[in-house]
Amino acid sequence: MPEETVPTCSPSSLDQTLTALAAAYPGLRQTEPYEIGVQLADVRLTPQLTARYTWAGYEVQVAVGHEDHLDRDSPGSTALYREIRAYATLLVHKTVAVDGIGHVEWEMTNPRPEMAFPVAFAVAVADRRDPRFASAILSTVAKALGYARLATEFAGAAAERAADEIRWESERPPGVSQRKWLRDKRAQRDGAT
Repeated sequence: MPEETVPTCSPSSLDQTLTALAAAYPGLRQTEPYEIGVQLADVRLTPQLTARYTWAGYEVQVAVGHEDHLDRDSPGSTALYREIRAYATLLVHKTVAVDGIGHVEWEMTNPRPEMAFPVAFAVAVADRRDPRFASAILSTVAKALGYARLATEFAGAAAERAADEIRWESERPPGVSQRKWLRDKRAQRDGAT
């Protein structure tokens, strides 16, 4: 008897997005609007069309636009889409350890010291019940977290360069021009890499 073959279905865009998210950002969860026992695939929005996701100390704020004709390449198109914007933030603890420079009347505490990262943009289908809509939301969240990673690497490298310049300034011999000294030190550093 010939073996029965079952036609294979390609996984939906939502399934593919969920698989990639689980690998890249394990433990990612939606925290606003919060509902117990709901899966990540069940994207929920507040009445203001916003959502918040949390992963490894990062928060991703999501804002969804209203239905609009966003396809500018086909002016005659009647299809409606929604713009999605997402950006990651990271709460920075221990900002009280930083001393200010100069005079102030008194120091004030920052109630929410956070770093914001570049905004990720995408376009989704207008129908919020369509799995492609949820896929676009989650994909944009992943993109925002990817931007946060890139920006963190960039900030780390910039902080190292700034620390070099502070150290070099403290090592500058008297009578040597600051501009020339720093230019020479940068050339030495860049030549060593």
